[in-house]
Parts: sequence; structure tokens; C-alpha cells
Amino acid sequence: MKRLFLLLAILFSGSTAGARQVVLLKLDDVVAVPLGSRPVAPRWQKVADYLKENHIKGSFGIITESLERDNPDYFNWIKDLHEEGLIEFWLHGYHLKKADEPGEFEHGTAVEQRAILEKGFRLAEAKLGFPLVAFGPHWSGTTAATDEALEGVPGIKIWLYGPKKPAYFSRLSLERVMALENPTFVPDPVKFKETYEKSAATRGVLVLQGHPNQWDDQRWNGFVEIIEFLRSKNVVFMTPSEYLASTHPQ
Repeated sequence: MKRLFLLLAILFSGSTAGARQVVLLKLDDVVAVPLGSRPVAPRWQKVADYLKENHIKGSFGIITESLERDNPDYFNWIKDLHEEGLIEFWLHGYHLKKADEPGEFEHGTAVEQRAILEKGFRLAEAKLGFPLVAFGPHWSGTTAATDEALEGVPGIKIWLYGPKKPAYFSRLSLERVMALENPTFVPDPVKFKETYEKSAATRGVLVLQGHPNQWDDQRWNGFVEIIEFLRSKNVVFMTPSEYLASTHPQ
């Protein structure tokens, strides 16, 4: 019922969004913490609470390897947020890579990459009861094979940080313009505002990547300042699927 209400509200307000810039918060690397402590790291809980308290929509990328082991607390944390409708979960790859490893989508054939995508997609449906209809690559790197692989997984409708004009992927691809962080892991409001005004202020939609579990108190304060700056610009925060529905109502 909550999700139906939110969808109706979005459809009703679609005409008022009009020329307002849409912002999709793309927050990466959700994984479980060891069993018996808490579902996720405190920093993930902090950002989820902040978004809820401020009625801001966002999206969290799951490393789907974290769904392999039975973990009811973790699964229920995800399901509850999904049901509330403010936060959408998406497929961020299967393996949480280390710095000295190649990215899952930086090598391999289209068949091999498609197998990774399908594995994560099936895990989410089995363990969470809903599909992850958006994808963004862990470590950001992709190849031409990724484009072909994604087209072969019809359940994935949205590519976050995809090419402007994919050769194969026929659904919604949203390119990278800028991120929340500069450098990676550091939400710097001064740099963000400079980059935004120079290259992003007139964009119809912005996908903004961040990594909440890497934010200490200073970085957290930078994130909050960036969000307040965006709110002062009267942007519309949406989930990826809501943006897809607003651009492709069918």
C-alpha cells in the first residue's frame, strides 16, 4: 500500500516536476556485517535514517555475493526499506573486489559477464522477493562486452553510469556527469558546487555516486552540505525506477 501511494504521488506530481532537475543518489557497496551484530554497518543505517527523516529518495547498490549466506536480519533490513519506497536497491555486481583485483566488468566475454549479472539478479529475486532492475558496475569500469551482456538480461532496465549511446543495451542508460565525491570517498562541498555550476546545473538528470561506508564525520558533514545545496536548487530526488517511469510511462 505504501509503495502504491508513493507511485500515485509521483504520477500526480509528474507535471509539476517539469523543468526541475532530477537527481538520482547512487550509493554504492551495500553488504552485510558478520552475523549476530547488526544487519549493516552503522554508516549505512545513518544514511538510510537521514534520507527517511528528510523524505529524500535514493538508491543503494548491493554487492550480491552478500545475499548468498542466509541472513534474515540483513534481508529484512533491505526488504523493509524497499517496502517503504524511498530507497531503491540495485545490482552492483557480485564480488566486492580488492584494489589489486580487476573489476568484474573490466574483462571477460559478454557471455561471462552476463552470467555474473544473471547470478546476482536471481539471488535477489530468491532471497529478497523482488528484482534489482537497475545496474551499476562495482569499481565503475566496463567494456563493450558489458553492453552486450546487459542487453541479454531483460530484467535489468536501467544502466547507471552507462554510455550515452550504447551499442546493444536498448533500455535506459544514464551517463556519468559528476559524482558526490571528489576525490572518490570524499564528499567535498566546495569542489561539488564548483563542478555542478560549471558542467551540471543545466542537465535534466544527474546520477551522483557516493560510498557511505567510507564517510567519517567530516565526510558525512560534506555529504549533508551537498544535499542541502541541491535542495536549494529545487531539484527532484527520485529512485532510478521512478525516473524510468517518468520518461517511459509504458
